[in-house]
Amino acid sequence: AAAAALAQTARPPVKVGAMMPLTGGGATVGESGQIAVELAVKNINAAGGIAGRAIQLVIGDYQTEATVGVGEAKRLVFQEKIELLLGPTYSQVTLAVLPIQNEAKIPSVNVSGSERLTPEVGPYAFSMLANAEAQSKVMVDYAVKNMKVQSAAIFSDVGAQAKTAVEAIKAELAARNVKLAGVQEYQYRQTDMTPQLLALRRGAPDVILLFTSNGEDTGNMIKSLNELGWNVKVVGSFGATFSGPALKIAGKDAYKNTVAVNYKGFSYCPSEPTPKSFQDFVASVKAFKPEAFERQPLAYLSLWYDAVYVLKAAVEGTGGKTDGPSVAAWLETNSRSFRGINSGLTASKSTHFLIGQDALTVVYPDRQREGGLLERVGC
Repeated sequence: AAAAALAQTARPPVKVGAMMPLTGGGATVGESGQIAVELAVKNINAAGGIAGRAIQLVIGDYQTEATVGVGEAKRLVFQEKIELLLGPTYSQVTLAVLPIQNEAKIPSVNVSGSERLTPEVGPYAFSMLANAEAQSKVMVDYAVKNMKVQSAAIFSDVGAQAKTAVEAIKAELAARNVKLAGVQEYQYRQTDMTPQLLALRRGAPDVILLFTSNGEDTGNMIKSLNELGWNVKVVGSFGATFSGPALKIAGKDAYKNTVAVNYKGFSYCPSEPTPKSFQDFVASVKAFKPEAFERQPLAYLSLWYDAVYVLKAAVEGTGGKTDGPSVAAWLETNSRSFRGINSGLTASKSTHFLIGQDALTVVYPDRQREGGLLERVGC
């Protein structure tokens, strides 16, 4: 450790910006991102930094607002002079700050899922989140094959990723000859979703396909369902797996009719042992932030944690270069070689989404092992 610290002092630090919503409607998501990034930076610096340079982390709170995000991106890029960027989360914010990032040729790894995040729109931006189209295909496929549904309603938040998902779900339903029974959306942290659910109930769908970004919204939706006495099946996106907040809001039976999409690497069958790499990650988060550990979705934290290591691998793979073109070219060619909490990454010149459809599965969000592994449906 002493040798690593001495080596780092010989070179200037690499400034890494991290954009996350520490306040506003997405504050719980922001807290998780901050914990994961700070832990990764701590571990990387203790091991010698990135290409022998210590990481200097600069955080920007965009308050779950795209306009605030633009201001924070300008501060990080033009005032703080960051070389690498982590985040943002919500797709509408990521899309809003891309022009600033592109102008300065800053490479980034975000946690956003809109299909509008193409290599053409964000040539130096990559995502650790499964994109909206991949999640939508898994959701519809499960509803058709496992539930044998004839009709489906779509319920989503108002974010850019969700809007992309709605169109993808519509297309997938049409391809499967499943009737679209209705479409509604809600604002982040809306506590009473009764009006939208009443509108959807009039269409008598066999299932609600819920595209949500956090556990609070999932809980409020299920609570509203229960208050209506509507006993309809729900298939949720990755955001619906954040069961801690959902169970707190909607009660212990919140997930009796609900399943959701998750990363295969964060699922289990009862007969399988928990992977050691995941056990070690859980232990490190618990030791780092014990007071916040119980409320953290560990699978989501792993995306932020790995994002830091993805950038480290790319910079070191280029011989220490931090410019956007060099980092992007390396990731397009070499992302499959990455071994982190999440492996089997799939970025290429045609897609900068590091997680593909084959890495997803359907789980019971309330059936957890320690650390947040969720039981796979069909075990």
